[in-house]
Amino acid sequence: MAPIHDTDIAEERWSRGGWENYELWEKVEVRLRRQKRLWILATAVMFLSLSAVPIVMDRWPKWTSRAMTRKLAQEINHIKWEAIADRAAYRLRFVGEGHLDFIVEKLAQCSSPAGEIKRTGRLGSEETSNTYSWVSAEQAKNFAIPGIVSEFCYDPLQGNYAFLNGGAVVGFGIISVKDLSESRLDRLSVLLLSGPSAEISFD
Repeated sequence: MAPIHDTDIAEERWSRGGWENYELWEKVEVRLRRQKRLWILATAVMFLSLSAVPIVMDRWPKWTSRAMTRKLAQEINHIKWEAIADRAAYRLRFVGEGHLDFIVEKLAQCSSPAGEIKRTGRLGSEETSNTYSWVSAEQAKNFAIPGIVSEFCYDPLQGNYAFLNGGAVVGFGIISVKDLSESRLDRLSVLLLSGPSAEISFD
């Protein structure tokens, strides 16, 4: 067996120390590279987020009014079911000037001026009720939007009362109060009711 000298041990220790330093710097370099990629990714995400803010702020009223028309559609579907179940006409109409409060009435027939109030409701919260409005027939006429109504009646035998009166397609319009005052219609949401069965679609 060959003798082991102190110089051999020192050389081996030096070589092992060099490799340990190399591995340490390699780990540091990998960590720095990972941090650099994270910073680049975070910067890109922040840039995209800030770029999207004006678009979101501009389209938010449209999304909010669309959510309200969907809630109104659910209410109208419920009215149609109630009319068939009770074998009586049901009418939904907005009350107040521009607010999103509504009442549901049970009637002998849709031509009746008044009926039994079954329930009241509101599209959205009290806050949104003050910042959003339904579009009246008179306002729709000024904006040249045909078929906008403020009430809907459904008869279990005859169906959509507006259709019987010659309205092939009628609808409810919901818009922010600010857009209404500025006559800006690109963020108007409309719930359309077509045919005798009042088939629902959105615009």
